Amino acid sequence: MNKGNKKTLYSLLGIALGTVLLTGCTANFCSNVDKANIAYTYDMGVTVYVDSVEELPEVYKNAGENVGYWPVTINGEQSTRVFAYIPVGGQTLETNDTSKRITTRYTAKKAEFLDSIIASAISNNYTVPTYSYFKAMDEKVLDAAVAEMNKGLEPAQQVTASTITAEQINVFTAEITGGKNNWDTASTEVNESSILLNYGYVKFYGTEDATTKERSEDLWKQWEAWNEEIAADIGEEQVPQGDFKSSYKSSVESKLTNARSCIATKGGKFGHYGSGSNISVNVTQKTWKDAWKKGFFEGLIVYPVASLIDAIAYGIDPTLSGVGQVLSILIVTVIVRLVILAATFKSTLDQQKTQALQPQLAKIQAKYPNSNTNKDEAQRLQQEQMALYKRNKVNPLSMLITLVVQFPVFICVWGAMQGSSVLASGSVLNLRLSDTISSVLTNFSTGWATNATGWWTAAVLFLLMALFQVAAMMIPQWINKKKMKNIPKTSANPAQDKNGNSMKMMSWFMVIFTVIMGFALPAAMGLYWAVGALISLAQTLITQSIMAKKKKVK
Repeated sequence: MNKGNKKTLYSLLGIALGTVLLTGCTANFCSNVDKANIAYTYDMGVTVYVDSVEELPEVYKNAGENVGYWPVTINGEQSTRVFAYIPVGGQTLETNDTSKRITTRYTAKKAEFLDSIIASAISNNYTVPTYSYFKAMDEKVLDAAVAEMNKGLEPAQQVTASTITAEQINVFTAEITGGKNNWDTASTEVNESSILLNYGYVKFYGTEDATTKERSEDLWKQWEAWNEEIAADIGEEQVPQGDFKSSYKSSVESKLTNARSCIATKGGKFGHYGSGSNISVNVTQKTWKDAWKKGFFEGLIVYPVASLIDAIAYGIDPTLSGVGQVLSILIVTVIVRLVILAATFKSTLDQQKTQALQPQLAKIQAKYPNSNTNKDEAQRLQQEQMALYKRNKVNPLSMLITLVVQFPVFICVWGAMQGSSVLASGSVLNLRLSDTISSVLTNFSTGWATNATGWWTAAVLFLLMALFQVAAMMIPQWINKKKMKNIPKTSANPAQDKNGNSMKMMSWFMVIFTVIMGFALPAAMGLYWAVGALISLAQTLITQSIMAKKKKVK
């Protein structure tokens, strides 16, 4: 590879790396309460609740109270009809053996994420918290969640130990099998009215002031405080510590890092979280003022674009089933492209004029075949080129204006679509717009062949996006090549050949880079990119047609 090609390649790699880095530069709008809500969908505890002892599976009923099952306690009062138990696989707990460490599985559906952390900890020889720790933590979470829900309610409306039911507590809807509640093996149909699902976030969010009853905004503070309280009751050796604690927090934090869909102009439930990616969470309303606090571009572009998506999606389909979101992306794409076109009209026109001048530029370059090595020829070549540009009122550097405008807008639109809570809800042909195309296309679980996972929808979207991107980048060059076909090449021109090779390398690199990036994009952004490429192609063809007609008139 010669020096010139190396320089071009390094420049392209720099552009690619810069793009990847900048896509993470827009701020994450998720507040700590949003993150606490999301965190709870992954660690929802291990305890399951039933409305009577008769509904307990026999193995837990026979184990007796305290270990096999126990009455639910709310605000210091024990329920006489709602009981709790912890489904455990592969072993039976001895009565009163509350310090036992489970070395097989916590089998409740809600415990899948936590169970995977425990399994990894056991394989790494970490000390795992005991059965009694998880029991104590779940008791604290339920008590605090009920207290949080009761705030602001009249006494007659408040949930108490005497009025609470298992259905109000459990996260997943129960299936009834043989007259027994089968919560631990039930399907993961979400119980949207679950007290734990709606208020269990208190497990991770701040601590409550004993006097004001206000909750602080610190993430993990409540969890840490409860760990200390439980340690004081049952012993330091039974609670999370050392490697297990680090592993647990790291696993939860990794989920929070990937969660960005928190720009909501209206508060509500959004997203697909939890081990089954089927739980929506409460997301707090964000204002334009909040966006400016996040940063300049967040206030100037990210939030307005997300707000526009919200307004259009809610206006078309208030239920956010998916169709409204798709149409909002199409409309926002057109609006954004029109704004960019208006801001860069002069530079875009100059680019088209520059392409139209390529035949004349080729003739000039042919006059100076040694400009690549001869400084005098290079100087005369540059002078004639600049004279040509001046006669046609073209600024060859104006294309930089387009890049200066397009690049930050692209990054901000990306940030808006990643952050939009609306786009993280609903689906179209089983494809969720917040899912990355790569995650869907690499998922060959049950149902992919029938498009139950949106596999074929993602495949079609990816192919269309790639096709439109290739067409938008290559068709202008093919048009130019056709124009150049009738211009005779009088002699070898290393400078012209080098410039042409560099342009080809850059074009193909950008095509490949775009396709690779498109594979990693959320489906919403993939749709935006596909429509944007189609608009660019149409813009090129229309401009070329207009300029060709003007040339004929002359």
